[in-house]
Amino acid sequence: MDATRITISTPEDQDALLALYPRAFPDEDLTGLVAALLTHPDVLSLTAWTGLSIAGHVALTRCAVTGHDARVALLGPLCVAPGAQRQGLGRALIEEAARQLEAEAVSAILVLGDPEYYTRRGFDQISPIEPPYALKRDWREAWRMRTLSAEAPQRGTLQVPAPWDAAELWN
Repeated sequence: MDATRITISTPEDQDALLALYPRAFPDEDLTGLVAALLTHPDVLSLTAWTGLSIAGHVALTRCAVTGHDARVALLGPLCVAPGAQRQGLGRALIEEAARQLEAEAVSAILVLGDPEYYTRRGFDQISPIEPPYALKRDWREAWRMRTLSAEAPQRGTLQVPAPWDAAELWN
């Protein structure tokens, strides 16, 4: 396998990234959300490359929490090309994102995703921060947090920008 590198996504990556998501998630239509996130100023978007090909992507949206000055980020979506899965690319994207966000004084990363996968990537607690919309009861375990600093909020409600401010994304 060619060496992997992770870069900040550029507008030139957009078409390839939008084509990647249906291949990795054939049962979900994430292209509208991803397109909105790619152009949003509060989003850190990272692209993983294997050789000259895009092999993965992650978006992290900088958010606020009610009653706190601490900054947090919402991870999602995370995508790895089917042929590049199970090779550590998702983990590498998450770790690079955490490094960059920590340098910006972001105190925690939140995610709504597979608890088994994300627990192994440092999201070791169910988030004490409430999501912006009520979750299905069986999704509560999937609402996780990775603390980046001692300033991470332990209560409040996540305040999300427009791309995430839709109930259907949460339930």
